[in-house]
Amino acid sequence: MSAYAVVGPDRHGVVIHALRLAASSPGLGAALVRIDAPDVATAATDLRRALARHDRAMIHVTDHLLGTTAHDAADLVEDLARSTSLALCLHDIPQPEEGQARHDRRRTAYRRFVDSASVVVVASEHERALLGRCLDDHEMSTRVVVLPLPVERVETPAPERYSPRAEPAQVAVLGFLYPGKGLEHVIDAAGLVVARGHGVEVVNVGGVSTGHASLVEELALRARQAGTTFAVTGYVPEPDLAHVLRAVDVPVAAHLHVSASGSINSWISLGRRPIVLAGAYTRELAARLPGAVTVVDDVDALAPAIERALESPDSTWVGDDVELGPSWAESAEAHEEVLRSIS
Repeated sequence: MSAYAVVGPDRHGVVIHALRLAASSPGLGAALVRIDAPDVATAATDLRRALARHDRAMIHVTDHLLGTTAHDAADLVEDLARSTSLALCLHDIPQPEEGQARHDRRRTAYRRFVDSASVVVVASEHERALLGRCLDDHEMSTRVVVLPLPVERVETPAPERYSPRAEPAQVAVLGFLYPGKGLEHVIDAAGLVVARGHGVEVVNVGGVSTGHASLVEELALRARQAGTTFAVTGYVPEPDLAHVLRAVDVPVAAHLHVSASGSINSWISLGRRPIVLAGAYTRELAARLPGAVTVVDDVDALAPAIERALESPDSTWVGDDVELGPSWAESAEAHEEVLRSIS
């Protein structure tokens, strides 16, 4: 019997993604095992109990969702694999840029994830390459499947297009706020745009990651020094998110080391064409979905790109002729096929 296991709080990006896949496929929906415990240790116990009666399971995995530490998460996965064949959808693949000590801990855990699985799923060729670097010369027999994140067009009401607000214009970044998201570069760029005569404010659409509350004031101070302002909306409920994202003037994703991005895809799905920093993943995305993102070479190119977007607001919208994909239904079917393939 198959299980499709989703572990973690409802507002976590991986959980939102995994549950939407389940809602897009009768097969995944019927196999859904939902674990939302008050703490990680209880979640691990509940997951063990729930999967005890299944001979195969697909689990969406990050080390943070499955353990208090990366080591604990790997212990749990190895334990589950002793009695259940596993297809692991790996998210947040370790990268050297996160710091050597943290990277080493997480890389070891992800290596153990791979060894425990019959098949692993990643969301981009860039993530496949990152996973390969995690393994070094470690011999691997586990199959790796690349299933790109869904990008499905949501119709945008015509009156909301090409209608910039009165100044200050809003430059927005989407998702949880945490170090490394690139907000400092967006703020610095906004300051340069202000110096050129535009009224601009920077907004992070989303909440603040646990343990990083002080970052809000740090970025607000940086913004004041740059001649602009910075604000955080807090969590925006899904029914309200579309209106918020359509209303901003310039969408930006400035994470320097993104490996796959649900937030970029959220912009695109709602018809917005975000400015993104060049990197392996964003170049891969631009090649796969031409016309869906505006790629700039580096942080120094952000200010000119924001200024161009303010002067040509139609450039911040995805053209009607741009082909997006896969759809949620197509992606869900591909995940279900992977789950069916293991024994």
